[in-house]
Amino acid sequence: MLILFVLGLFLVSPFLQMILRAINGLDNQPLVVTSGYVQYYQRTIQNIHILARFTAILVLCWLIIYRIMCKRSGKTRTKDFQWNEFLVKLLPMFLFLLFALSIALVTIIRGPNEYDLTGHPYMFESVYSYISYPLVFFFCGMMLFQEKHRKILLYALLFTSLPINILALINEWGTRILLFSDADVCGVCAVFHNSNHYGYYLAITIITAALMSVYERITWLKVFSAVCGGIATIVLIINNTLGAYLAVLFVFVLFILYSFLLAKENKKQSLIVMGGYLFITVVMSFRYATILSSFVTLFGDLGLIISDPLEADSAGSSRWMLWKGTVQHIPESPFLGFGVEGLLNPYGVGTPHNEFLQYAVFFGIQTSLLYIIACLVILYRVFKNCQKLDRTTMICFFVCIGYLASSFFGVAIYYTTPLIYIFLGMTYAEYLHISV
Repeated sequence: MLILFVLGLFLVSPFLQMILRAINGLDNQPLVVTSGYVQYYQRTIQNIHILARFTAILVLCWLIIYRIMCKRSGKTRTKDFQWNEFLVKLLPMFLFLLFALSIALVTIIRGPNEYDLTGHPYMFESVYSYISYPLVFFFCGMMLFQEKHRKILLYALLFTSLPINILALINEWGTRILLFSDADVCGVCAVFHNSNHYGYYLAITIITAALMSVYERITWLKVFSAVCGGIATIVLIINNTLGAYLAVLFVFVLFILYSFLLAKENKKQSLIVMGGYLFITVVMSFRYATILSSFVTLFGDLGLIISDPLEADSAGSSRWMLWKGTVQHIPESPFLGFGVEGLLNPYGVGTPHNEFLQYAVFFGIQTSLLYIIACLVILYRVFKNCQKLDRTTMICFFVCIGYLASSFFGVAIYYTTPLIYIFLGMTYAEYLHISV
């Protein structure tokens, strides 16, 4: 119950932030680093982190005590429990431990920079944040062996995302919502600081809602999930985060292939999900040219990069310039990195808007590789055994793919990064528990 509480607290944190803004009178403020909008959200997530870390320590202590008690009572001698098999299954956790250890070691050897220990004032992620993400959120998510517990968290996400997304539409089409950030300044971002950050949240919500509408057997929950997904899709198109939109599209294509070739069920529903996504896109294009214009810009940017990669700095909303600058500097410190936002002040190169590059430039290539390998091991093992696993596990599996795909064009930031670790944990939980 404690794990459900702390993980659920993070999943519903955007809704919680909206309520806390209303209670504390935080409305109609400018969106700057020193604003109440930003600082109050940072304090909220910081408090959730404290609770989550306490929970992880408590759960770990309980597991150790439980194992000692089982050993003394002779329960560990049963044929059903094989230590060798269990340790092999724990490989992703060991990889994430090495990931955390790598961050700690390179920071000690290199020496902390100005943001390593406190985090950038806006991004608000220190080395302690990056270390605790897998050790806390993945670890706790991995403990949710039962489908009903994972389902509670998925519906917690949907039930709290719906009012935010409805209010975002009201803010766009009707009355200004003072609790939200000004759309004229930052685009459609609701309680988030940036439209791209809202886009990551919307992508996760859309994938969860769409697949829950396919797998849910209770009629009203099936309809509710479909409504959640449809409204979130409308907001995402207005939001115009192309990376998140393409990530959702990619997941729906994979889900169709999965339904037809592996699961061999819900074939019609998988096509309906894709059709609904594209239908909303076409209908919304009559009023908003955002996504279609972004596609045109994308192909133009690709042509620009191919024709002259050295002079294509404006491509991908200047992401190409950030990627190019990051890759150019990584060889200067390939294994120690430059620390949190280490290229910002010396070279004027900010977060590269690619989480894999971000880990490499902050903490060294080996740290990024450990993160990638851990994610791949989890996804490969679950995919390989997908026919033995429940549907909630597969929903979390596809959400992970969606997040990782969008992270090619996104940034790790304090109020969205734990999402991937929570969903990776929930994806792996059943595999860790069952005999395969």
